[in-house]
Amino acid sequence: MSRQCAGDRLVLPAVPEATGRARAFTAETLRSWEAMCILDDTLLVSSELVTNAVRATRGTDLVAVQLRVAGRSFYIEVWDSAPGVPVVNQVDADAEEGRGLRLVDALATRWGTCWPQAGGKVVWAELPLPGVPETPPAAASGSPSLEPLLR
Repeated sequence: MSRQCAGDRLVLPAVPEATGRARAFTAETLRSWEAMCILDDTLLVSSELVTNAVRATRGTDLVAVQLRVAGRSFYIEVWDSAPGVPVVNQVDADAEEGRGLRLVDALATRWGTCWPQAGGKVVWAELPLPGVPETPPAAASGSPSLEPLLR
């Protein structure tokens, strides 16, 4: 994996098609960073976080996806302007939806929510990068980025 990958971001209208575009962006970014070893898990987590952001904004705003590497971790950060904190739902076994954050919780090393000064919220997930040597400390930040995703 290339050490030059500080991060990439994509800003999209908050519409249902955003999830597919975010998946394509994520796949292309992982390909360019030579990190295909985490493709499946990353696509699933990215899809769930973007879908939740689109639903939270009810299609009235933008969502932003930022992908970055810090040390031995890969971060997916999804910004939206909606208030509130995402909640892991308790769902029945036959429910057709509502499991997204359970999947994120199962696949991610950790995940959470933060609030950038620019407004809105960022829901982030950290996934391990197997077999990747530690990035020098000057090039890495071990916590989610709070830099605005809408530059």
